[in-house]
Amino acid sequence: MTVFSTPSTILVVMFVVSTKVDYGLLLLLELAKKSDSGYVSLHSIADKVHLSEKYLSQLILLLKQAGLVKSKEGKGGGYYLARKPKAISLLEVVTALEGPMRLVRCLEPKGCPANHNCLVNPVWAELQQTVQKYFKHKTLQDLL
Repeated sequence: MTVFSTPSTILVVMFVVSTKVDYGLLLLLELAKKSDSGYVSLHSIADKVHLSEKYLSQLILLLKQAGLVKSKEGKGGGYYLARKPKAISLLEVVTALEGPMRLVRCLEPKGCPANHNCLVNPVWAELQQTVQKYFKHKTLQDLL
């Protein structure tokens, strides 16, 4: 549970982090821990975090497409962070794995037919901006 506070209100919000984001962060943190050591095999990461190498290979593909991870093929190859851990925000990770962050369906482009008359929409929009700002300023380095 997370508490967000504004001058006039305290709003308690429960977030559910997807498996993709949870496991993707574990994968990236293993790469971050070894960012000065060179390439890391997906097999060694899977063993370390006790997750399926097959599932991690799906995640690493999304992270590569987003430019967060690079790879080298062949013997002695593996994966490495495309940038330093302090230069990769959690918002980038979430976006790479899940797409643009939307806390509620009504904030999606065509999510709510009552959007133009909705009294709650501004609350959700403000909360989403607060969460995005928080994730934008938290980096992989902050989690190490």
